Amino acid sequence: MARGTQEREQQFIRTAKTETGQTIEEWMDIVKSAGLAPKNQTILKHLKANHKLNHMQANFIAGIYLNNGQPVYDYDILFATLTDGKDHLLPVYENLKQQVVVRYDDVVFIPTKGYVSIEGEKIFGCAKFTTKAIRYGLDLGDTPQEGIIQKAKGLGAMPNITHMIELRSADDITDELLQLTDIAFNRVH
Repeated sequence: MARGTQEREQQFIRTAKTETGQTIEEWMDIVKSAGLAPKNQTILKHLKANHKLNHMQANFIAGIYLNNGQPVYDYDILFATLTDGKDHLLPVYENLKQQVVVRYDDVVFIPTKGYVSIEGEKIFGCAKFTTKAIRYGLDLGDTPQEGIIQKAKGLGAMPNITHMIELRSADDITDELLQLTDIAFNRVH
């Protein structure tokens, strides 16, 4: 679940010296001097094996290192990256977000590297920006794929998201779409 990842990363950055004996800046130098291939798993394995870090610590350090020393889970930066060159879809996204957030208590839209996770207590949807549309993925179980509903495709690591609806304009945020959102929300909550 994406909820809380940014907070956990920020907490780790603040407490890295206490938890690991090194600051984030010192870890960046350690990883650089190791001369490792710039791959997450390579760095992660090295840090765990040679510096006795736990998985979370090594993962945060590897991610930050590969992100040019910057936090990975800065939601503003993640969202800007997802929508780069897709400004024409921002009104569609904002309309969708507004319609969904007012329907449920405690639903959040959280940018990740590949999509926006839509979560209450659990993930029930996502929004994936393509050049022409937003693929609005929902967990609709065995709901038939007909009309506006398609089989989910290209949504990233979201195995519970079974269906999607392509949104090209704010007019695509219809009562039918919101009823499908209700079905997905109720399925997982």
